[in-house]
Amino acid sequence: MRLLFEIGMEEIPARFLNVALKDFKENIERKFNENRISYSSTKTYGTPRRLVFVMEDISEKQEDLDILNMGPGKAVAYDPNGQISRAGLGFLKSQGVEVNNLEIIETPKGEYVAVRKFIEGKKTEEILPEILKSSILELTFQKSMKWSDKKMKFARPIKWFLALLDENIVNFEIEGLRSSNKSRGHRFFGKDFQVNSIEEYFEKIRENNVIVDIEERKTMIRETIKEKCINEDETVLIDEDLLDEVTNLVEYPYPIVGTFNSEFLEVPQEVLIISMQVHQRYFPILNKLGKLQAKFVVIRNGIEDSEYVRKGNEKVLSARLADARFFYNEDLKNNLENNIEKLKTVVYQKDLGTIYDKIERVKKISEKLILDLNLEEKRENIMRTADLSKTDLVSNMIGEKEFTKLQGFMGEDYALKFGENKDVAIGIREHYLPKFQGDICPITKEGMIIALADRFDTLVGCFSVGLIPTGSKDPFALRRAALGIVNIILNSSLEFSIFEVINVSLDTLEEKGLLKKPRVEIYMDLIEFFKQRIINVFSDLGYRRDIVASVLDVENTSLMEIKLKVEALEKFKSNENFDKFITVVKRIGNISKECKEIEFNKNLLLIQAEVNLYEFTNSFEVRTAKNLEERDYSQYISDVLSGVELIDEYFNHVMIMDKDESIKNNRLSQMKMLDILFNKMANLKLVENI
Repeated sequence: MRLLFEIGMEEIPARFLNVALKDFKENIERKFNENRISYSSTKTYGTPRRLVFVMEDISEKQEDLDILNMGPGKAVAYDPNGQISRAGLGFLKSQGVEVNNLEIIETPKGEYVAVRKFIEGKKTEEILPEILKSSILELTFQKSMKWSDKKMKFARPIKWFLALLDENIVNFEIEGLRSSNKSRGHRFFGKDFQVNSIEEYFEKIRENNVIVDIEERKTMIRETIKEKCINEDETVLIDEDLLDEVTNLVEYPYPIVGTFNSEFLEVPQEVLIISMQVHQRYFPILNKLGKLQAKFVVIRNGIEDSEYVRKGNEKVLSARLADARFFYNEDLKNNLENNIEKLKTVVYQKDLGTIYDKIERVKKISEKLILDLNLEEKRENIMRTADLSKTDLVSNMIGEKEFTKLQGFMGEDYALKFGENKDVAIGIREHYLPKFQGDICPITKEGMIIALADRFDTLVGCFSVGLIPTGSKDPFALRRAALGIVNIILNSSLEFSIFEVINVSLDTLEEKGLLKKPRVEIYMDLIEFFKQRIINVFSDLGYRRDIVASVLDVENTSLMEIKLKVEALEKFKSNENFDKFITVVKRIGNISKECKEIEFNKNLLLIQAEVNLYEFTNSFEVRTAKNLEERDYSQYISDVLSGVELIDEYFNHVMIMDKDESIKNNRLSQMKMLDILFNKMANLKLVENI
């Protein structure tokens, strides 16, 4: 059997559709599983006016149940006279049966009473109406509404239900609205229709100009844009998120090309593109060189071209672009120094002061980074970038909330217009990078330093006043800030200590009395927070989490040092002796963990295996210092490995827990010395065996 279920409604917001279809599908599947009704596959379709669900190969009835319910032990269920006890009567009552229905079951724990029940499965068609009805009532949305005199809530008013099991209507009713075999076509280019089979539904829905498959609509948009909207020397800028949204706004997509006054092109094209994409959901048209043309594509919910629709959209866009041009020209009448002063009135966070205060802290952190990275020749540019980094936030373009996606870009544009150094201008835009996981990182030194300093101030500042992320709540995007720091460092191979910069940032906050907890507590919280982000980044790059954690468990001077250690261990894990190596290290660690003080005496070495290991340890200690200083971690690991056979020989011939206390302690000290040396590069005891 096959099921077709359609919920018809007023147009729901585009952002609701995919989530609603996912929940719709999961609701029905769960209820079929709970009711022991089998099926082979399911699929959903959807438009703004309908949620459609199809299920294949449905069983005709529920699976039968043969249940054995165990009760109390026989000795508890019956009294010494063989009469049913109160406990036995209680079990009978809970099962709804008489005493003659009891069975005695032999188990490994003894004899128990039980009741065997056989429940024959009902026909699917008997259960289905309640399944469909409840699946609707249980759907939830980001925002729901009531309408008319109805008590139920939904994203938008429901207009019809179509429910077919093969050719038969699945009858149910919700607040006066009954299911049927009737549906509706496109609101303007279709009509109501009736179907007698699932195949007929898909034929007639298409005849009535509804493309019910989301992916098909998306493909249609791409292909018809290419076919109808552009010349050979043009391309349409198709943003994937916008394409998803537009696909969910229409039932039948038809692209129409509109134009606007070319005078608007005097405004930076990014402003015009944002206005088209975000505010109007249009697709901009570019030439081969990537320059915006005075043309756009609007996707009509219809089946044909319309001059009326074209002119209406052109008129609306012209008003939008006029606003953008006005904001832009007004901003150019101002100057950036005035905007710096305005930042003194913009609150960043109530405990952390204004954005101007934040910039002053960023400049102090930048001083530390300039020193560590030997960028003295860039100091003036970096400090100017810091001063101007947030000035576009108080511009008309960004401050009016119309073009917030352009923060940074507008800062760069205004800086160039006012004659600032080119690298300073680029740094203003770049300091917002990366904006998301996988985004590009800053390239200029100005952009890198301010991007890092800004994020360090955000992180340390928020931790200092108690704004620490919990669960899914992270209003200041601190996880993203930490990930940004890690990615910038790795992308540009920057050599500095994250932990030293954290301390400088804490200094700037402590001077102002902004630490709401003991400094050491804030510092430790930040270290742990960073370690988790570092593990996540390296894990995303394909490295083993346990290996990264082992490296982070020892002292490191920089993230680049951590990277080199992780790479060396990752390379070594494929070595055939890796497992044996890790086992030996862990064994030494376990044996020596009770040794608190090293009291080693060479004269107490009684067996040649002890002497051999002592000589290896001395040699290894010298090589370790050299290898770690030169960051030759592969050689360090090779040197560790070279001692495995000696250690095996030691364990085969030496009894560490000797009856003589001095000999025992000496041998434990020898193990402790080796344990310390073996774990200088990383805490190898945290590395898991394969």
